[in-house]
Amino acid sequence: AETMIKIKKSIFAVGIAFLIFQTSVPIISYTAFKLAIKEKTFNHLITTRELLVDQIENYFYERLGDVNVIAGNPTTAQALSLLALAFKNSGIKSAGYTEIADIYQPSMNHYVSNYDYTNIFLVDTYGDVIFSAKEDEYTGINLLTAENSQLKIAKIFKKGMVETSFDDYTWHHDENDFVAYFASPLYNNKVPLGVLIAEIPYSHLDAILSRRKGLGETGEMYLVGKDGLMQSNSRFSEETTVLKKKVDTEATRAAFNGNAGTQIIDDYRGVPVLSAYTPLYFKSVDWVLLVEIDKKEAFATIRAVEIRLLIVA
Repeated sequence: AETMIKIKKSIFAVGIAFLIFQTSVPIISYTAFKLAIKEKTFNHLITTRELLVDQIENYFYERLGDVNVIAGNPTTAQALSLLALAFKNSGIKSAGYTEIADIYQPSMNHYVSNYDYTNIFLVDTYGDVIFSAKEDEYTGINLLTAENSQLKIAKIFKKGMVETSFDDYTWHHDENDFVAYFASPLYNNKVPLGVLIAEIPYSHLDAILSRRKGLGETGEMYLVGKDGLMQSNSRFSEETTVLKKKVDTEATRAAFNGNAGTQIIDDYRGVPVLSAYTPLYFKSVDWVLLVEIDKKEAFATIRAVEIRLLIVA
């Protein structure tokens, strides 16, 4: 009888050990699986973020290079010099001015079409917009008057007198769209003649940020400026969020402090997301870039496993 009791105790102990083993293995496996999914998702966001950083920086440096090349063309300097003289002598509506403008109009139209600009402006050293490939609200105005000096195009003109520069996006009423300005100084034998300003549509940058392949149903990439306003469109809004949507999250604050990293945060919608963020630093711009995906979507597989484990339990 005593032997039988010992055998039963041994069997019971083995059973308990087996039960503990059967219980602990799924828990350990689930924990490892959850960490692996989290790590894999963040790695994907980081890879997407770094590729996007290269694309954005290359885009802007290429545009700066294009503007510098156009400004360095002797024909452009000649056009500015002759048009400035005609503008000063007889005005932008005169027959003498029109005769000279007609000579250079085809080449300027070519640049606009070839580089997909919305417009090109030539501005003399006095701030007069003496020529535009397409007439708009800035054609013929002076950018240094008190009324016009706060315009974005006036600010980029001042920068462009010094070096090839870029200024942030702004709303342009005539284009009914956001535009950015790139500027480069023009010289004749090292004597400054003025500035060439290229007006570029937001659609270029929007096309880069709208490539969301591999980011599922809720993944998005967006830019935020130092003022806390979005510099891009949210995939969750039917209306534009450029320079309208305020974003202040743990991720943007960390990025503006100069840090690149990853966190699970509440985004600008108040929705938990996995976020990979980084500051962007290039000429005249202080932005941060964020690549995010909803936590619910990212961890959908984990949730499915949790439900199965509960059923088994």
